[in-house]
Amino acid sequence: MREFQPVTRIAWDGHPKASKASRAYHAWIITPTPKGSHLWTEETMQGPLWIELAKQDPEVFWRTHENLLAALAKVAADRENRSR
Repeated sequence: MREFQPVTRIAWDGHPKASKASRAYHAWIITPTPKGSHLWTEETMQGPLWIELAKQDPEVFWRTHENLLAALAKVAADRENRSR
């Protein structure tokens, strides 16, 4: 993990096993709100693997983030329902 500030920020970086020449940095900025939290996610990627993946499927990264955020929202909703 690259950065960790409880309740406000989590960030990590690395490279896939398939391409050490390709790197990524991903951050989640978390803002508490009256109804829970707002999550902003940012990612940067450099290297040949990411370029090839984007050429094969231009929306692959968008879908991956959408799926990740939907899964996170489900966990949060399930946890909230259990605490009632």
